[in-house]
Amino acid sequence: MTARTRIVRRLLTSGLVLAALPAPLLAQEKAGPPAPPPPAANTTAPFGEIVVTATRQDQLLSKVPVSVSAFNQKALDLKGAKSLAAVARFTPGIQVDNGSNEIAIRGISSNAGAGTTGIYIDDTPIQIRNLGFDSDDTLPAIFDLDRVEVLRGPQGTLFGAGSEGGTVRYITPQPGLQDYTSYTRAELSSTAHGGASWEFGSAVGGPIVEDKLGFRISAYHRRDSGWIDHTDYDGNILKKNTNYSDVTVLRGAITWQPVDGLQITPSVHYQKRLTADDDSYVEGQSDPGKGVFHESSPEYRRNPDKFVLPVLKIDYKNDAFEVVSNTSYFKRSNISGYDGTVYDLSYYQTLTLDPSGEDPATPPTLLLPRGINPDVSYYLSPSVVTNRQRIFTQEVRIQSVDPTAPITWVAGVFYQKQRQLSREELVDPHGNQLFEQLFGMSLEDYFGQAAGADGPIPLYDGRDSYINQSISHEKQIAVFADVTWHITPKLSVTGGGRYEKVSYNFTNFADGPQNYGRTEAQGGTSSKPFTPKANISWQATQDNLFYGTYARGFRPGGANAPVPYDACSDDFDNLGITGAPSSYKSDKVDSFEIGTKDKFFDRKLSIEASAFTIQWKGIQQFVNLPTCAIRYIDNLGQARARGFDLQMTANPIPGITVDMALGYTDSRYTKTAQYVTPTSILAVKGDSLGGSPWTASIGVQYDFPAFGEKGFARVDYQYSSPSKRTKEMDPLTANYDPGVVASDAQHFVGLRAGGIIGGFNVSVFVDNLLDSSPLLDRSHQGVDTLLYTDTTWRPRTVGLTASYRM
Repeated sequence: MTARTRIVRRLLTSGLVLAALPAPLLAQEKAGPPAPPPPAANTTAPFGEIVVTATRQDQLLSKVPVSVSAFNQKALDLKGAKSLAAVARFTPGIQVDNGSNEIAIRGISSNAGAGTTGIYIDDTPIQIRNLGFDSDDTLPAIFDLDRVEVLRGPQGTLFGAGSEGGTVRYITPQPGLQDYTSYTRAELSSTAHGGASWEFGSAVGGPIVEDKLGFRISAYHRRDSGWIDHTDYDGNILKKNTNYSDVTVLRGAITWQPVDGLQITPSVHYQKRLTADDDSYVEGQSDPGKGVFHESSPEYRRNPDKFVLPVLKIDYKNDAFEVVSNTSYFKRSNISGYDGTVYDLSYYQTLTLDPSGEDPATPPTLLLPRGINPDVSYYLSPSVVTNRQRIFTQEVRIQSVDPTAPITWVAGVFYQKQRQLSREELVDPHGNQLFEQLFGMSLEDYFGQAAGADGPIPLYDGRDSYINQSISHEKQIAVFADVTWHITPKLSVTGGGRYEKVSYNFTNFADGPQNYGRTEAQGGTSSKPFTPKANISWQATQDNLFYGTYARGFRPGGANAPVPYDACSDDFDNLGITGAPSSYKSDKVDSFEIGTKDKFFDRKLSIEASAFTIQWKGIQQFVNLPTCAIRYIDNLGQARARGFDLQMTANPIPGITVDMALGYTDSRYTKTAQYVTPTSILAVKGDSLGGSPWTASIGVQYDFPAFGEKGFARVDYQYSSPSKRTKEMDPLTANYDPGVVASDAQHFVGLRAGGIIGGFNVSVFVDNLLDSSPLLDRSHQGVDTLLYTDTTWRPRTVGLTASYRM
């Protein structure tokens, strides 16, 4: 090794000057034998065809008889996708709620109970169970990823509980034992009606001891500017652009190969995200068409979200089989909240006082279209919602390694133990002053006292008007297997199943005047589900694959915290029940799908299409009690989802690449969900489960020579149709709210153009070119409340991106 080589190797290992080194110099320093050639690629894909692990084994995307979309980091950069919501715009069959992070795949989504979509970082599931309010899944940042995989349809056999609708997987790059690789990205942009955003991140990896020890480290930070201003009731701006956000990601991994075939890889993934305020704005003060977005609540709803994920992966592979062990511990802390001030005022303005028994006194309207009634003295009652996850996961798989064998297989065992805390507080330090103004008495005197073992206990402690805390423990043990018999070189059948034992228990307490005193409870449930899968595939030619699949998915049941009868008796009477159920059962889906993956015209046209029908039974869903504003979970109703998804990539002429995605999902109730009384209808047969039935995207890229280098220009267009009537919009249901309306049709246009010089890629871009502001969601607290808040897209954003890849 020359002196120059030793110096460069040292610099590469430190990772300090990697981004500054010229590509020719780096190319001279690769050591070891060349990597084996990749599998035959699809020439229509801009970066070659992606190898995915949707079946837990490496396969070309076009050869997997599963409906799956995958994007590598290059494709994500080209499309400007830095969040799962952006990925969803290019992916048929998936929709993401920007406010709650709720993911719907093929119409299967519920914010009650356990998750309906599996979310994985590599082989570790990280989705959350909804124990209370704002139990939102974390959003891993998209930087230094090998790829993102979206698996449509239930994935209960290989990915277990919570993958009813499908699974989203974030796959990270592994340390290199032979070659050095690096990736650096920087960006600067400006949002109309808002401020400046920026990001910088860098990753480097390679051998420390060739073929024996390798590493990969990365660091990334992004700041997204705000574009919503906080105002007073009259519209005077108090603080601009309050809904900014920051995210920091650090990751490190080391691979040790003590002997050929055995790799031991410990890694740590850390992410810290802070959203300074949410993206809702007051309808009565705002004018989205003119770029006016105002929020008049006195609250600033900060949302810090932090997780750390240490993992130990052990992979042993020989000529006969491969064994993979994945041990992980996911630790997350998230503090969020809704607008507690508006919530309290919407409740308090429904109260009455009748000192004489003849002349009840009611408070004035506290919430007006522009904000809080200015005649009310200053009032602030923020909500603080704390969610903590602690998840230990151990999975061991053994699988075949020869893809040409007559039988290929994967089998494994899975163990998970998780602890979750959910605490909801309404911090109400101004409650006494407000009630003195409204009723001439303190909040403490209004709600009175509760009986205690040592005498009367005040319902209000001067701080919290409501607190509800649940701590749950959940344990899953499962065995699974997936076996494929290649009957002929073209015809294959697959059978699989997963048997699981799930146990769940919780403890809960609630207190405060809005809970009518303290309640305590504990409970639990258990289930032993079996999720089968069957698949048949026919590789008619090298370029034409047809398949059909039956699969079942499930999510485990749970238990409810007690709902106070005194506070909610009127609601229970309307529903014809004596109280909320103490537990709810698991629900399940049965899916039937047919699909095809084809290439035509000398592989200049690639098409992937599938059609599906899904039956969903015993749906876990929230029952909202409008009078006492408390909710619980029950198994109510049946639904089905039908539709198709289509993806296409084409090279019609040299230099032009066209990629398109089209999805249609019709998801609706097939049976009216209700209790015994006519007033207890919660959903009517035919009501939509939500979301846009039609989604479409098309991107056109032109690659051309420019000054001896490569230039490109790209335009992307995405469309989502208006949502259909949901149960909240149906006047026949108990929770009908005339203020809830369908979302608008959405038209999103993005442009990007730049040049590629060696490993450098520099481009300018415009997101939301039309500066569109469609209504995504409209909400208010209480059916009679006049104060509405809306959400929409980030306004037009113009920026510059520079990246370097080796």
